[in-house]
Amino acid sequence: MRLNRIVLASLVLSGSALLAACGGDGGGSLGGGSTLSLNGTAATGKALVGAVSATCKTGTGSGTSNSDGSFTVLINNGVGPCLLSITAGATTLYSVTSGSGATQTGNITPMTNMLVRYLRSVPGMEDNTSPESWFALATTRALLADTPALTLRITRDFIPELKKMLPSLSLSSAGFLSTAFTANPLTSTDDADLEKLLKALIVTVTGLPSEAAIKALVAAAIDDIRAVFATGATGAGS
Repeated sequence: MRLNRIVLASLVLSGSALLAACGGDGGGSLGGGSTLSLNGTAATGKALVGAVSATCKTGTGSGTSNSDGSFTVLINNGVGPCLLSITAGATTLYSVTSGSGATQTGNITPMTNMLVRYLRSVPGMEDNTSPESWFALATTRALLADTPALTLRITRDFIPELKKMLPSLSLSSAGFLSTAFTANPLTSTDDADLEKLLKALIVTVTGLPSEAAIKALVAAAIDDIRAVFATGATGAGS
């Protein structure tokens, strides 16, 4: 009887070791997979503190921006591109990230919010329901996954439209979207541009675009070249 118990105990231990080696309940799979790191700055001119959410091609995540507006959202096994948002009080502003890298930057500002509003009216990926339903479109994800195509659409179409509204903007590249900055208008041209938008009443104190700005962005997007996705997103130019 004693011998049988020893044999049984030995079998149990061997089975447990095999289970752990295969990643079963022993936890061998907990360290697997990759982590998508999303970061950026949330600001309306001043740093914006609020709840940050991310919905990506694969995975979702959330976090809170710091007192300086910086934020990081980590998504286990996540894959970009992503739709970002920050909610502060009753206001929600949106942004996007581009590509499929393990680390992606997407600032969340009144300017990125206007970019999302503009892209939602581009022929081929129109969606007036919500930013979330727009992001779910295959054409939207194809454009956001193609960083050169998104950059071209921003620099050729979106930025010129903003400069029609406010010629004094320093804006010249897609860096306002994909390069984190310090929320200080004295040291950051990106932040200074946000202050200019506010003073010109193109955006409200909460960071939302004015009705006139929305109307201009929608009209500009409708006039732009249709978003065509054969082997990937194409640029725009009107």
